Amino acid sequence: MNRKTPPPNIGRMVRSVRKTRNLTLAQLSERSGVSRSMLSAIERETVNPTFSVVWALTQSLGIDFNALNESALSDDPVEHVKRYSTPMRHSEDGKCTLHMLNPKRNMLPVEWHDMQMEQDGVLESAAHAPGTFEHLTCLAGRISITSASRTIVAEPGDTLRYRADRPHVIRNEADGPSRALLLVALPAHYFAPET
Repeated sequence: MNRKTPPPNIGRMVRSVRKTRNLTLAQLSERSGVSRSMLSAIERETVNPTFSVVWALTQSLGIDFNALNESALSDDPVEHVKRYSTPMRHSEDGKCTLHMLNPKRNMLPVEWHDMQMEQDGVLESAAHAPGTFEHLTCLAGRISITSASRTIVAEPGDTLRYRADRPHVIRNEADGPSRALLLVALPAHYFAPET
């Protein structure tokens, strides 16, 4: 059995790097676009940050994420991100791949992913920040969402909208691969400057 390396402790990593660089939560908030309250919750490990939040933090702290695209810094009116340069992550079982499609240099209260699942693929997620919703549109195959003991299956063209501030599971129900667009709508107050 091929066991995967467990994910890094994001909260501990953020706190350690922030303190090493002598940054306050307010300074990191200003750099990353993530509110102080969200940063504090991440460091205390009371929330499971979404991929775009982790991306913003790694970029603002100078932590290599192995997928930087320098064209975002140029004055070119069109940014062309090659598929191989698109940030991605895999589910714990290795059968689900999420490609982050939203701009990585701009913090937005939404993030969207091209999600591809192999047969029997499962993506389990702990609760995200309070007020987070996900919108999953099935493009091919069959995909189910389980949240609060309720499971609903989406066919191609169907969209499922659900609270993501509670544990939830996305599962490929097809006899082959499935594909979906996954939009994560984050609470806007996590991105607003605090006074």
